[in-house]
Amino acid sequence: MTTVHDILAAVDRLAPFRLAESWDNVGLLLGDARAEVRRVLVALDVTDAVCDEADAVEADVIVAHHPLIFQPVARLTTDGPQGRLALRLAAAGRAVVAAHTNLDSADGGLCDILAGLIGIEETDPLEAGHGQRQYKVVCFVPEAALEAVAQAAFEAGAGRIGRYTETAFDVAGTGRFRPGQGTHPAEGEVGRLSRVPERRLETVVPANRLGAVLAAACKAHPYEEPLIDCVALHGTPPDPGLGRAGHLKASRTLGDLADKTKEALRCESVRVAGDPAALIERAGVVTGSGGGMTAALRAAGCQAYITGEMKYHEVQDLAARGIGVILGGHWRTERVTIEAWAPRLAEAVDAQVRMAESETDPTALR
Repeated sequence: MTTVHDILAAVDRLAPFRLAESWDNVGLLLGDARAEVRRVLVALDVTDAVCDEADAVEADVIVAHHPLIFQPVARLTTDGPQGRLALRLAAAGRAVVAAHTNLDSADGGLCDILAGLIGIEETDPLEAGHGQRQYKVVCFVPEAALEAVAQAAFEAGAGRIGRYTETAFDVAGTGRFRPGQGTHPAEGEVGRLSRVPERRLETVVPANRLGAVLAAACKAHPYEEPLIDCVALHGTPPDPGLGRAGHLKASRTLGDLADKTKEALRCESVRVAGDPAALIERAGVVTGSGGGMTAALRAAGCQAYITGEMKYHEVQDLAARGIGVILGGHWRTERVTIEAWAPRLAEAVDAQVRMAESETDPTALR
């Protein structure tokens, strides 16, 4: 049986929640993690239309890019759209999972997809990731309990290396101990030296999951006093950061790049700032709202920048610095890319996954 927890874990594998910006709100925002899931609806926003569609297709979970709940709320009532939608979904027994800035930054996430659609290759993050310390956790486990302890650790966040999950190493050995007075050993007898066949289980854990992994491993371990070592690792690769910068498959003018962007985003028009005849060989992308990236674009040597929306004066400043700007719209740059990402989620879960068809751009030209 697939559960909400399984969907949450799959999203975390594809777009680790640790990549989210500190101000963001991602993960399970509404619902019971133990509830059964047969159908998943992927959407950019949680709206009335999306909730209507979830009713029609009997979706158990909505995986949304924009969080239904951004800031802590003091009360949930039907007086505002946020409370009304949350209460409606809760009454229907539907869960909501948000994958926002973590999905933007993840390997294979929305920024990677946008860069690929436009023809930008050999990309690097525009903004450095906020990598964190990794630990090697070593646990000594009686053979019969190996799988239970390992699975508990994996579910708590251990064993993730890039796109691989449940990575670990184990080797056979012999545990030696003498239980003292007042102990209740799972193996051996009080006062007598015991030698027990054990496995040495090793795996990796990010700093922000270390406490949860240790607690889960201890709970699943049959010993009163499990022996667990934690070793800090050095030289850990940084997490992916926001945005992507790379070379175009073939150099083209800013005007041609704007046409390529329209084709990739399936739209009739984009906004362009800069000299349409300027030759572009290196460009940067950020889906959605792409402000605050001037220094990063200059450091990456970008001659053009494709994003959804920016402040007027930021666009003006970039153009004055010789960096052309192409604005494809917040909704469009995220909607097209999340459509391309949804099949990856479908491959990762044992449930029906479909993209919402009811969404429209709230800022579309009329």
